Amino acid sequence: MGVGAVGAASMQQQTKVYSDGLNKDAFLNLLVTQLRNQNPLEPMENTEFISQMAQFSALEQAQNTNKTIKADSAYGMVGKLVKSTYVDDETDETKQVVGEVTMARVEGDKIYLKVGDTEVLYEDITEVTDLISPYEQMQTINQNFRMSSAFSLIGKEVKAKVAKDKDSKEFEEISGAVTGVRMENGSIYAQIGEEEVLIETIYQVN
Repeated sequence: MGVGAVGAASMQQQTKVYSDGLNKDAFLNLLVTQLRNQNPLEPMENTEFISQMAQFSALEQAQNTNKTIKADSAYGMVGKLVKSTYVDDETDETKQVVGEVTMARVEGDKIYLKVGDTEVLYEDITEVTDLISPYEQMQTINQNFRMSSAFSLIGKEVKAKVAKDKDSKEFEEISGAVTGVRMENGSIYAQIGEEEVLIETIYQVN
């Protein structure tokens, strides 16, 4: 096999790598490198070169289309209630923010949404809710968060302090592994052994 043929095979492999994740600049650099290092006696044929450039153009167009779709989606979130994570610039801690999106902007390859006083990346949005009533939507997201937290307790050893009976002011301690959780009329219950307790009564998790 000649050097030119080897170069063509290498270029095809490089093109596949690009399509799996490299950006358009990396693809163009690979193509330029291929042209510089090709065998002068067996240069890349025009049809092959045109084919590579056509693929580059198609990949660039697909990338731009994807960016446009993401931008449209981001602008569509303005006025909606979202939940997102972000990294605190001062502490480098990952935090969570919930609130109404008031602005969306595109900067380079990144899309930002303003949630309250915090700016978050489009990719970090974890939940979007149509804003009917700020109070109702906050309640919904808070309830979902509570339920998610409750499910995370399954299999863990916990301690809870509950009233001995409905009208009693005396409390007893219940401890054991959480085997299940359920929601009823807005209240979330955890199953500990044979006892069922409100999630809010759990004060220790091991």
